[in-house]
Amino acid sequence: MKFSLIFFSNSYPDDAGGAYGAISEFARFGDDHGFEAVWVPERHFHSMGGIYPDPAVMAAYLAAITKKIRLRAGSIVVPLHHPASIVESWSMVDNMSHGRVDLALASGWNVNDFVLAPEAYGDLRGIWLARVAEIRALWAGRPQTYRNGAGKDIQITTHPRPVQPEPDLWLTATKQPETFRTAGEMGMNVLTMLAGISLEQLAEKTRLYRAGRASAGLDPDGGTVSLMLHTYVHEDPESVHNAVRAPFLQYIRTSLLSHLQGGAVDAGRSLSDEEIDEMAEYSFERYFETAALFGTVDQTRRFALEAERAGVDEIACLLDYGPSLSDIRANLPYLAELKKSFETADAGYQ
Repeated sequence: MKFSLIFFSNSYPDDAGGAYGAISEFARFGDDHGFEAVWVPERHFHSMGGIYPDPAVMAAYLAAITKKIRLRAGSIVVPLHHPASIVESWSMVDNMSHGRVDLALASGWNVNDFVLAPEAYGDLRGIWLARVAEIRALWAGRPQTYRNGAGKDIQITTHPRPVQPEPDLWLTATKQPETFRTAGEMGMNVLTMLAGISLEQLAEKTRLYRAGRASAGLDPDGGTVSLMLHTYVHEDPESVHNAVRAPFLQYIRTSLLSHLQGGAVDAGRSLSDEEIDEMAEYSFERYFETAALFGTVDQTRRFALEAERAGVDEIACLLDYGPSLSDIRANLPYLAELKKSFETADAGYQ
């Protein structure tokens, strides 16, 4: 099992250095302690993740202050951008980081995000998958044909040329099982989360992913399934519950309102504050027990092993869902111990 760090949601009001100072601190910790990667999302027009409108800018900043950790887009909302623009930006980061860029590519879902590309919303899935091939071709230096401002089709290649001949690519997949198979067929990795499903249900999707790879003539055991999990590890179980309960409830409320705003949840009727609170309470209890990396090192190791049996190769540890900076910092040494327990055969763990 590999471990990486992922950011997704909130700002850091208690950090005198600003949100990006906190992120740089955590990225340095990951770099110093051998974490696989740091993931930066693309989010727009909402307090939930609004500090991450451009993951390439954030990754360029992190490239200058880290040495080994991979810098991953987690994820680029592909239909919002021209493929050439994606490759240009991330080729710059690949040069700045000496070849440490990986890309997760998503379709997007929030209708309000598509003020950036309103014409793409009606066929966002088709555009998403079609542009994967264009991104791969442009990255490799193969000319692609696009229409210029005069209405003429021309061939272009992008610059600067990246350091890596091709980046590792993830397809971001959550609810639709066929997306897992498609990722396998395309020879891509998968970034996913437990969005209302159990590890047992995720195992069914990872089997589809492996089947997709096999059908494309690829090693079915190759590729990486990365699972994002809300994370808080500590030696004291009561400290875990106290640290995560209030911020996680607020995170769920904010996420639900974001989904209502973005059209991912049926907004045919409005939800009362009481209904939202009930949904948040229910979600918290489910997540805390069965869908998050919450607990002691021993407890979270057992959960990580269950995820491994479900076909997960890497856990992307979500840090910024609302805990205070002091709590996130307190969690990091235990998280590093958890990661180390999977690397050291004689660590004494079963």
